[in-house]
Amino acid sequence: MKDPQRDRIAAAFDRELARSPVPHDLRAQAVHYALQRRHSNERPRQPMVLALVAAILAVAIVATLVFAAHSLHARQATPANPGVPTNPIPLPKSGALPPGTYLLPKSDPSCAGGCSVYRWSIFTLPAGWATSNGLFYKHLNQPGEVAFSFWTVDKVYADPCHWQTSALSPLDIADVAYDQATNAFVVPPRFGGLANQYLRGPLPRVLTPVTFKFVDATGASAPTDAWRINLSVPTGLDISTCDKGQFRSWTTWHVPGGANSHNAPGQLDAVYMLDLDRRSLVIDASHMPATSEADLAELNGVIASMIIDRG
Repeated sequence: MKDPQRDRIAAAFDRELARSPVPHDLRAQAVHYALQRRHSNERPRQPMVLALVAAILAVAIVATLVFAAHSLHARQATPANPGVPTNPIPLPKSGALPPGTYLLPKSDPSCAGGCSVYRWSIFTLPAGWATSNGLFYKHLNQPGEVAFSFWTVDKVYADPCHWQTSALSPLDIADVAYDQATNAFVVPPRFGGLANQYLRGPLPRVLTPVTFKFVDATGASAPTDAWRINLSVPTGLDISTCDKGQFRSWTTWHVPGGANSHNAPGQLDAVYMLDLDRRSLVIDASHMPATSEADLAELNGVIASMIIDRG
């Protein structure tokens, strides 16, 4: 049989308890105790009953809040960058690469005092990619090519076509300054660098701050400044007329005579410059005008997946 009095008491408790989560068993005990006292003629003891019910509710609320606070603290204590893969695939020196997440060690770990300070990079490749001589690519030497590569840049050629007699200058972010007023790193304007290189698209060329994922040896995040500059190769340029038939962007620090010369007429490059200790790490992501939107999205996705371990 329905008990209207009980229903009214239960409804009143539900309204009050809806504001704070309380275990169901304690709510039921409080309602039951209130109903028991309903049949008593000892009206002077009603304040005691209400006080007891209030005490039960207070204990339940405090316990719930303590548990919630503990849970929140536990969530905040989770390790930084939990998405760092635990078992990336070591990269082969050449050949087709099945889809997966790969680990690329620093190109010259034995260099002393000059190369960039980092241990490795991790990135995820979809199907259809391959590697050779440090270049990662899809549709190599075809109109729809996409590619990327890692570099420790030494000097930038002022004239990438006539590079044998070209002036040389440091990379654009060689003199990064810290602005205390804005709490940010700033690349001061300077002569030379990729921003002023001949034949690489219209001026002025802007360095755009970008975000990369960095970790240290413990796996914790380690914020590092990075910039991107967009470059191009003239569509009508006959590269065979350049010195030794090469269009060179820059020299490399740890390879005598080495240079970035994988360029073709009309090529478009997004060059990422990462401000690491000693020397910057440069990632050159290139594509062609005929590259499909799907392949360009893949290239951008690979760049976005990268994690650099600064050690």
